[in-house]
Amino acid sequence: MSESFADKVVLVTGAGRGMGRGIAEAFSERGAKVIVSARSAERGQETVDRIRAAGGDAFPVMADNADRLAMKQMVEQGVAHYGRLDVVVHCAAHWVQGEILDMPEEDFNDLLQSNIHALFWLARDVAPHLSKAPDKGRLIFISSGSVNRQYLPGNICYSATKSYMNEFARGMAMEFGKHNILVNTVDPGFTATDRLLTMISEEVAQALTSTYPIPRPGTARDVANAVLFMASDAAAYITGTHLLVDGGSSMSPMPDLDKVLASTRESGAGDRP
Repeated sequence: MSESFADKVVLVTGAGRGMGRGIAEAFSERGAKVIVSARSAERGQETVDRIRAAGGDAFPVMADNADRLAMKQMVEQGVAHYGRLDVVVHCAAHWVQGEILDMPEEDFNDLLQSNIHALFWLARDVAPHLSKAPDKGRLIFISSGSVNRQYLPGNICYSATKSYMNEFARGMAMEFGKHNILVNTVDPGFTATDRLLTMISEEVAQALTSTYPIPRPGTARDVANAVLFMASDAAAYITGTHLLVDGGSSMSPMPDLDKVLASTRESGAGDRP
């Protein structure tokens, strides 16, 4: 995407690292003023510093998307600083892995609070501002390619919250159309973010994606490019849509994780310690 977002104000949640940081930096590179929301003040400031060092304009806000008041203040502080809001990208999410019979109820409740309740709060808080955007406000949710899989071991509850997100966005597209707001989701597949690479090695990530039509892990920039498109004039007639950015993984056979780990261990790679 080469489109300029000069004079646009973009709020990105979960922008302290990974995909959120990549999205925030991509918008800044194209001239947008970026409200950087992160649960960690330190990580959020790192993103802001990176954007400013590259000549961009960014403003940090702290927000835990499981906290209703924090979400409301995030929007208020960002709008108070820049005076408007044109695009909101909701990337923040909570991830818990585990089988249902083994998952503590408090972990499941945390998923609901962070991944479902936050959607409702954010939609209500940003709509009055996005509705005033001159070229239609854009509300873009970062969902997950896992909703296109029949089953991912240990991810039933997380994937279910993302399925909810997709349906919520479709419904909002209908309700918010009359308020001058387009609502869509971007659904990343297996993406090699810095967070993921603290859990597995690059070799394992490559092995897990070797059967994809595009045989590599996704990158934060792959996701950011899709978000930029959804926020651009080229997508002015698109709403209620889910854009899958997964290298074709939903068409590929599920890899056998145990075999992948065993193979990479034999070659000297494998899990990070």
